[in-house]
Amino acid sequence: MRVGFAKGMVFGGIVGAVMSMVINHDIDVNRTIKRIMRAKRNMFKKSRRLAASIAGMMR
Repeated sequence: MRVGFAKGMVFGGIVGAVMSMVINHDIDVNRTIKRIMRAKRNMFKKSRRLAASIAGMMR
């Protein structure tokens, strides 16, 4: 129950932030989206490295 709620809050926050950026043209949307995508790629790489090191320790 709590996990679904937390996921919903995170997803809703992201959707709300994107909608706010689309409505408010003061912010450069393309640059912000590129920055978010870069942060997601970095986080994915770090989690993949962590999973690989844990798997390596299990061997």
